[in-house]
Amino acid sequence: MSLPKEPRQKMINMMYLVLTAMLALNVSAEIINAFKTIDSSLVKSNSTLSSATSEIYDALTASLEDPKTREKAAIWKPKADQVKDLSARLTVYIDNLKDSLKRGSGYDPEKGDTTFKIDNLDAATRIMGTEGKGEKLRLALEQYKKDILSIDPEIAKEFDHSLPINTEKPVSQAGNTNQDWSAAYFHMTPTIAALTILSKFQNDVKNTENKVASFCFKKIGDVKVIFDKFEPMIGANATYLMPGEQLEIKAGLGAFNASVKPKVFVNGNAVTVGDNGVADIKMPAGGSGGHSLKIDVKYPDPATGEEKTISKVFEYTVGQPSGVAVMADKMNVLYVGVENPLTITAGAGSEKVNASITNGRISKNSGSKYTAIPSQPGEANVNVMVEGKAVGKVAFRVKYLPPATGMVGTFEGGQVSTAQFKAMGGVRAVLQNSEFEALYQVISYTIADLSSADYNPVANNGPRWSGSAATLVNNLKPGRGVYIDNIKAKGPDGRTITLKPLSFILR
Repeated sequence: MSLPKEPRQKMINMMYLVLTAMLALNVSAEIINAFKTIDSSLVKSNSTLSSATSEIYDALTASLEDPKTREKAAIWKPKADQVKDLSARLTVYIDNLKDSLKRGSGYDPEKGDTTFKIDNLDAATRIMGTEGKGEKLRLALEQYKKDILSIDPEIAKEFDHSLPINTEKPVSQAGNTNQDWSAAYFHMTPTIAALTILSKFQNDVKNTENKVASFCFKKIGDVKVIFDKFEPMIGANATYLMPGEQLEIKAGLGAFNASVKPKVFVNGNAVTVGDNGVADIKMPAGGSGGHSLKIDVKYPDPATGEEKTISKVFEYTVGQPSGVAVMADKMNVLYVGVENPLTITAGAGSEKVNASITNGRISKNSGSKYTAIPSQPGEANVNVMVEGKAVGKVAFRVKYLPPATGMVGTFEGGQVSTAQFKAMGGVRAVLQNSEFEALYQVISYTIADLSSADYNPVANNGPRWSGSAATLVNNLKPGRGVYIDNIKAKGPDGRTITLKPLSFILR
């Protein structure tokens, strides 16, 4: 076909070419953005896998220190350490390849330039192809797989055909059978796409590490904790009561191991713990008004041996010798949206006393007992009246309830048997270490099997797992890792909060 001679026709053809080029650029931008999204997802998945695998290594260390599992742990922990070392070295090697690709695309942090051309087509072709680093990567992946399988015959038997390390050449959609492995992955590939491919290989390595480390831990067996000391734990709502008032007593049984007694600190100062595992604390009450004590109890985790701390602030009020007294029965602070019990006295018979509150509402129960329900955080004044006449007021701080803790049954994470995990049926939110029994409702969360080939969390509405989440849980097997994230829960104060994620290792 001959070229047009008319200037008008030439201009139309030129505009068509420009439009075609612009459309091609738009498609390219969409592809580039897709690779950015995938790479970001893979990086997050790699971080999650690293966190879950780290817990497995901690559990292996604890098993080595426990007399009941020390013998088997001495065999399998060194093998897990080999897995850890091999995986770390290959991960760093791939990180260095990523750095080379970025620098080849304009990244130069030494000169203050921390950006690079994500659509650069030269860097991946030159570095991975011409300079031969792609072929070196393939050989490193194959050697890693061989080294993992050679650690122990049982590992080889278990994972000979199931390790997520694949170095087969991708099939060319264009029918090009002459391409080698490196060209198939990296020839004329934008830098962001090459980085995504490298993140995928890192994901394969971290997935392999998690599976094999879990296998090593499973070979050790369960760790059992024996409680050999018991102590009755008793607390009362008050030690001074008026006629007609109700005495409330809470009683239970505390169990501990005599060889690992807790350490107790009051406002940072250590106190003596008796042979019964309980610290008997005696100290002056202080002057009139509100007081608080920060109590820390440190103890070794029975599963990992790691020292953990439970902290609680104990608040109390010292009243005036006579006159008006308003005391919060549970805490020296009022919480929004829940029933806060108060004791109110005013030097007169309780039938003559009444009260109001400036923030929320208050109601009289019987005798000197009242219930206050504040409506918002800040401050609330409780105004006391005797026979309708104001006789005094007491100010209280008002706060939102402390955040709840996500749990599966009674477990907050760590090691749990597969049967127990499945039997719990879902996720619940519990307000721990508090005098209040506040009901939290779990609204939604995501759950993922960290042992699957790809990190693909499944969304679940409501506390009990259902639909796809139920299918995922039913398919779980010992040795796998489970990660529950984005836990949304609604408290009695009407707020919806996000709880900390949960991580489990099934045995």
